[in-house]
Amino acid sequence: MNDIPKDTHLLDDLPFIISLRRVNKGVGYVALFLPVWLILVTIFTETCFNASISHYYFSRIGGDLLVGSLSFIALLLAFFYSFPTDEVDGYRKHTKLDIWLAKIAGVSAFLIAFSPTTGSGCLYDGTEVARVFITGATGSEVFNNDIRDVTGTITYDFWASFGRFGSPDAVPLLLRSLHFGAAAVMFLILAYFSYFVFTRSNSSASQMPGSRKERRNIWYRYLGIAILLAVLAIGVKSAALEWLLSPERAEAVETWWNSLRLTFVFETIALCSFGLSWMIKGRFIKAFEDQAALAAAAQARAA
Repeated sequence: MNDIPKDTHLLDDLPFIISLRRVNKGVGYVALFLPVWLILVTIFTETCFNASISHYYFSRIGGDLLVGSLSFIALLLAFFYSFPTDEVDGYRKHTKLDIWLAKIAGVSAFLIAFSPTTGSGCLYDGTEVARVFITGATGSEVFNNDIRDVTGTITYDFWASFGRFGSPDAVPLLLRSLHFGAAAVMFLILAYFSYFVFTRSNSSASQMPGSRKERRNIWYRYLGIAILLAVLAIGVKSAALEWLLSPERAEAVETWWNSLRLTFVFETIALCSFGLSWMIKGRFIKAFEDQAALAAAAQARAA
């Protein structure tokens, strides 16, 4: 055990070292580049520029990237962060509450991925490729000699897949709000981590001469604020459309909002801020690393 670096922890007697910093960087890179991948899907495939990141669920390649990325983040947050933080340098000020909040954020990411948003998110002009839910499906392309295309009623409502509800209006409000509620919970927890958890002095190197903790903290706080403001912007818009504006005015505002893809913009700000915050926690560039940690790494390599 004496050969194990201070910023790692051997879990469950595994025959290899798990680097928490690499895990943080992995989470950060996936979150940071998800909007970039979706924009590239829009540019290079027959996919329209969707109103939100969540609406890319209904595009072929974009949907795979969205669900895959969220599932990766969810798995790490929900299952990986279960360690005695006082034994891991870099996480010594993490509390049990922080670990549970990370798990809740992970479960929320799962819910975002597997209870998709409603509506197509696009105005199709006949050139785009999309995937949808089909209810009342008929036809077959495999099991019968009489090959026919599969037809049915096209819907972008996930809960229409559950016939027991009878109609979309009969779906409980909690289920209909699952995607949006989970997104709000996840981003609020991630804003809390960036602003309050990561800014604590979690490592011994951050308390030694040459510490760059203040530099990191400036970034953590600004990124946490950016996540919070992005969530608030989407929340205020949704509340205004639902409760404050007349139906005519709400429709006009929503049309304007969607024409500028503002939900996509604010979701991108939140995701990229989250990603960059976790990448800084993983020290993705040396400019954020403490001098004592750099010296220890150089000494270890020389040995």
